[in-house]
Amino acid sequence: AMRLAILLAAMMRLGTGGDVRALAEAIAASDATWEEATWLAAIAYRESSYRLRAVGDHGRSLCAYQLQGAPREVLTDAALCTRLALHAFRASARLCPSSPLAAYAGAPCGSVVAGRISRDRDALRRRMFGGAQ
Repeated sequence: AMRLAILLAAMMRLGTGGDVRALAEAIAASDATWEEATWLAAIAYRESSYRLRAVGDHGRSLCAYQLQGAPREVLTDAALCTRLALHAFRASARLCPSSPLAAYAGAPCGSVVAGRISRDRDALRRRMFGGAQ
């Protein structure tokens, strides 16, 4: 309950539009560590402003986390969307610990783009959660 309350409060400070509650609940219920949960909250904000039904990249990127290759069900299922995003984030972070969102964003590890995206999301999550890291 505390994890959900902290996630919800931090996410709502950025915007009350989108599907903030559904995504906060999905993140809180997932098996994400707290650090991973803060990354997911920052990624969903930057990728979609917390809109579960977001579609981008000419229909190739789906849900709040803009997942590529995901089933269309992610557009209405916050838990599925979040589970797949967590899996993609973990895989990306394993491939490139110095820029954990490199592979997630389709950028080569060590590239300028990978570094910029990872630093931006990391700074956002630190602003969002401050001492609750």
